[in-house]
Amino acid sequence: MRHLNRLFPPSPYPLLLVITVCCLLLGPSVRPGQAQVRILDRVVAEVNGEIITLSQLNRELAGVEEQVLSRVRASERENALTEARQQLLAGMIDRLLVEQHAAKRGIQVGEREIDDAIARIISDNQLTMAELERDLERLNTTLADYRKELRAQILQSRLLSLEVRERVVIPESRIRQYYEDNYVGRRQEEAFHILQMGFTWQGAAPDANAEARRRAQAARAEVLAGGDFRELARTHSDLPSARDGGDLGVFHRDELAGLMLEHIPTLSPGEISPLIETAAGYQFFMLLSDRGDLHAQLPYEEARDEIREKLYNQALEEQFTKWVNSLREEAYIRIIL
Repeated sequence: MRHLNRLFPPSPYPLLLVITVCCLLLGPSVRPGQAQVRILDRVVAEVNGEIITLSQLNRELAGVEEQVLSRVRASERENALTEARQQLLAGMIDRLLVEQHAAKRGIQVGEREIDDAIARIISDNQLTMAELERDLERLNTTLADYRKELRAQILQSRLLSLEVRERVVIPESRIRQYYEDNYVGRRQEEAFHILQMGFTWQGAAPDANAEARRRAQAARAEVLAGGDFRELARTHSDLPSARDGGDLGVFHRDELAGLMLEHIPTLSPGEISPLIETAAGYQFFMLLSDRGDLHAQLPYEEARDEIREKLYNQALEEQFTKWVNSLREEAYIRIIL
């Protein structure tokens, strides 16, 4: 969701998210009369002699599971989680390869640098440290894990400068062609500004589903009765977007997916969607606007820098992906499903 980018700055390439599973069961022998103690964890991948474990996977999955399940029906739950795990595994392998390569080149990130990055994030988002930690808790992650993520992003940025950036050149002709194809004559297109409220099942009690539905119905009724959607989202919604008053930002049609694509285009501005059951609970949307003023024949000189940055970032991502793939080709990688 868009608002999460404030806490997790965009990476130079999409850090894919999941680990798959290999079973390793350790059970120490015990004397008669002693309770048997079993230490459970599973190796899911080995990368150049370093391992990724099930517990590491589960920590990463916990950070995205609610978001994944909030976008699909209950019947699609298992498929969605399987796909998320596969993506997470690929991303964790790629991150480990990048870290290993950085170590070979003697690139390190100190604690002070991570402290400075967190200070900038707090300042840019006008947060306190306590508010940051509460937001991370809502995202099912910890400050320690967040620091690891920032360390990985700083390493990637340095490796980008050393290994990739010099390969990326955006000629003027390409900028001009993009302007002709995407800016000239385009005044408006569909752009959906969306608010969201979601209510997840609390625990595994038999009535958890019914209680989530009751809370969702009550909140939707308040909105329909004239209540302020943003204020109600801040106080009632269980989703990470609650902190922003349920504001997901603006999406173009091709950016909508799953339940959003099914319901959002059918709404008129100001209209509330029906209550939608997902694999994680219940949610509903409000459409603020379905039109976006996009580059109303913006002169080329004014659009040039914006286009160049867009094309540069796309090319940078492509080159970084190729570079990481080359690391994969040279690495010993064993995935145990």
